[in-house]
Amino acid sequence: MPQAEHLGVPETQVAGDTASTASADELSREVLHQNNLSEDSRNIYFLKDAPVMRALLALGIPMATGLAITAIYNVVNSYFVGHFGTVEDLAALIFGFPVVGVITALAGLFGVGASTLTARLLGEGNTARIPAVTSFAVYASLIFGVGLAVAGIFFVDPLTRLMGAGGATYEPTRWFVTVLFLGAPPWMCMFTLEQLVRAEGYAKQSMYGLLWGVLANLVLDVLLIGVFRMGAAGSGWALMGTNVACIIYYMLFLTAKSKNFSWSLKDFTLSADVLKPVLSVGSSQMVSSLFLVVSALVLNNLAVKYGDAAVASFGVSIRLIMVPQTLCTGICMGSIPLFAYTYGAGNRERLRAALKVAVLLSVGTSAVFSIPVWVFRDWALYLAGGPSIITTGDQVLTALLFSTVFYALVMLLVAWFQACGKGVAAVVLTASVGVFFFITVFAGDTLFGFTGLTWAFPVTQMGSCALGVALFWASGRTRIRRCEKA
Repeated sequence: MPQAEHLGVPETQVAGDTASTASADELSREVLHQNNLSEDSRNIYFLKDAPVMRALLALGIPMATGLAITAIYNVVNSYFVGHFGTVEDLAALIFGFPVVGVITALAGLFGVGASTLTARLLGEGNTARIPAVTSFAVYASLIFGVGLAVAGIFFVDPLTRLMGAGGATYEPTRWFVTVLFLGAPPWMCMFTLEQLVRAEGYAKQSMYGLLWGVLANLVLDVLLIGVFRMGAAGSGWALMGTNVACIIYYMLFLTAKSKNFSWSLKDFTLSADVLKPVLSVGSSQMVSSLFLVVSALVLNNLAVKYGDAAVASFGVSIRLIMVPQTLCTGICMGSIPLFAYTYGAGNRERLRAALKVAVLLSVGTSAVFSIPVWVFRDWALYLAGGPSIITTGDQVLTALLFSTVFYALVMLLVAWFQACGKGVAAVVLTASVGVFFFITVFAGDTLFGFTGLTWAFPVTQMGSCALGVALFWASGRTRIRRCEKA
């Protein structure tokens, strides 16, 4: 998710590029033709010299597409389990969600931390340190994955009960969770490698790896769930096989294309100049992922007392806002390599331009895609959930859509702090989302009932956004320090 060579491409003004709406492939072909760049040097061109709008689109569109592909992958899994398994198997997928969140959180600790440090070192021209960073990230993700697998399997029975499974759902959930833990090492390694590919500006190749994984998952779902009727456990095995397939793709790509990537044990290090920047930034991603797990459990427990329609309204509304949120997340995550490279290069003017354009893109995208959903909300709720949830769903969807603009700003500020190596600010901001949510959701539920529960989302995002802006100013705004060595 390699090298910082001088390409001799002239810097272009940002203002003249705001009309670019072409796809990532069209942008890439145009850049190659106009600037006579090779395929290998294109990634550095986008990070170093491309007009900011074009660079953000080229980096963000594949990321958003990759997130959409991941969403499709989840739908494919649910489809096969729902059609070829039992109701208990389908319930096991829901009960097992916290395990998915924990694995993703730990993967982000190494993947996001190492990728942002790699991009900053590329921009700084300090490529000699990158092999140590990548080797540490790969092996740390595998080692922690093995540790998580051993601990998870040892405590699988109490964990299964803790997640709420019982009766007929206990065994399917237990097997599903067991397989998830077994697959933790390749899952965490895959996520780390995908982040390292993007760190060097290879946004499309990152997307191709995810697409390859979806195709592998489709084949494995057909075999394990459709043919062998392994139910939820089959879904877990298919996920493991998918991650292994992605690892093969990313390893082949990085070893062939990157001059800086290393997975050699001789480059592995536990020195402070690698551990500190990787873990300080990666911890913010871990906190964010863990917050999603806990908040989902809290919300379900609070909403259930208002009836099945209320729970269903939250579920359907969250799926409906995934379109603007996925696009915003793609832009924000796609901006990380650009921010990090430019920060490392010490180019403050380009860094400021990149931040301004990223704000316009993320907020604008959120508004453009949220407004039509709100205008046609009754129709969308009917189509997605049926007539029984329109009344409660209208209120929930309105509140969630209102929060999307603030969500976009919070995501972008987190991306900014991560890219610039400001780990403390990133952790504080991501943690604040959880703190604000728990305060507002419990206070809102106690004082205003279902309405308070619903509007806890926008209040949370507004509070986090205000804190994020304050942290941005307190941490030096766009002032640049050289890449930290300790």
